[in-house]
Amino acid sequence: MWKKRWLFLVMAALVAAMIMSACGQKGQSTSGNNSQEKIEITFVNSVTAEEATKQQMLDVIKEFEKQNPNIKIKNVPIPVSDEQSQLTVMSTGGNAPDIAQVHNDVAISLAAMGALEPVDNLLSKEYLDDVYKKSYDFSLYNGKHYYIPWINTTLGFWYNRKLMQEAGLDPNKPPQTMDELTEAMAKIKEKFPKDIVPLQLDTTIRTLGLEHQWAFMKSFNAAPIDGDKVQADKMKPYAEWLRAAVQKGYTLPGKKFGEFRPLAAQNRLVFGFDTPFLKGVVQSLDKSMTDEKFYETWGVTTLPVGVDKTPYSAPDDNNLAIFKASKHKEAAVKFAEFLTRSDYSLKTFFIPIGFLPQVKSAATRFPKEFGDPVRKTFTEKIIPTVTPLPYGPDFAKVANVIMAGIQEVITTDKPIPDILNNMQTKLEGILHGK
Repeated sequence: MWKKRWLFLVMAALVAAMIMSACGQKGQSTSGNNSQEKIEITFVNSVTAEEATKQQMLDVIKEFEKQNPNIKIKNVPIPVSDEQSQLTVMSTGGNAPDIAQVHNDVAISLAAMGALEPVDNLLSKEYLDDVYKKSYDFSLYNGKHYYIPWINTTLGFWYNRKLMQEAGLDPNKPPQTMDELTEAMAKIKEKFPKDIVPLQLDTTIRTLGLEHQWAFMKSFNAAPIDGDKVQADKMKPYAEWLRAAVQKGYTLPGKKFGEFRPLAAQNRLVFGFDTPFLKGVVQSLDKSMTDEKFYETWGVTTLPVGVDKTPYSAPDDNNLAIFKASKHKEAAVKFAEFLTRSDYSLKTFFIPIGFLPQVKSAATRFPKEFGDPVRKTFTEKIIPTVTPLPYGPDFAKVANVIMAGIQEVITTDKPIPDILNNMQTKLEGILHGK
């Protein structure tokens, strides 16, 4: 009997040893392959949905995969106008991407609904030391940073020197005040009654429309929201100026600001309020436009000042957000840092297109490329004038109400106070539940 018992114990021990050995080998195999584990991260973006930027970004993605053979990027292009709706649907439907290109307002909305992962503890020290702090702090929501600044697309005041000179204006002295701008537009319209558009101004009912107009509103001391305070009545001076500008043909109503860019390339726009890469867009549409010719034709400076003598701009930046549902956050952040500050991305994506990066070291690593007159002016003069918009979970609703009011101002003859009173009521309903 004892021999059978002994044999049974020996067999049991051998089986146990084999199980433990197998488990150990499995564990060693998993551990050893961690660095080689193939993972895929989904990248939703609008830059590959546009021909002007598609190939450059695909090249950057390819280089990242080459340098990180264990990470595969699944590229998902979407139009910029669908950014908010698509990412909201994907997040609420349990199909969120790992990383996405987002504008400031979209990022804060997604953060408010709990879809994004705070990035403070994900980013490397190298990135945090390199990023412009002001840009990074625009991503704050409830005390945490929710996106990674990527492409600085602050809006600057562009002026066409040649058309100014033809209109009898000094081509080297763009308007410094809103009154000077109005006087200049009157002269331009008198000189060019048709075809030439004095001013690029987005009046469309969308968040980008409000972002485009926000700096003008601030210049007139006419921001309809200040913190949690609704003050639509303060918009009267700006609304009167805008109605007159449209009636006199100083701008084209109901146009997205991107729709003015072909006019700039056709030498039909005098004053623009646009991003640093207007230069790249103009040159892509007009192949004869060399750098030398562009600088002879166009200059850029801060927006003309208003009542408080302070120039303003608005952030229209493109950023990168990491989604809370992502199972590969570290890989997604590694990809984000490659997009934002790697030499390859700067050389292949930022420099050719005319984008401004959000990291300080770019100017020291590529002093010639990022030291041209346009980017130097944006970095030194325009970006410091950026003022925040009333971003928050209800920003899209707020923007739609304000821009719907703007549409009434420029398309009807309704008394402006009545339009603003209606706007006041709707905004208070959104922000304060009244």
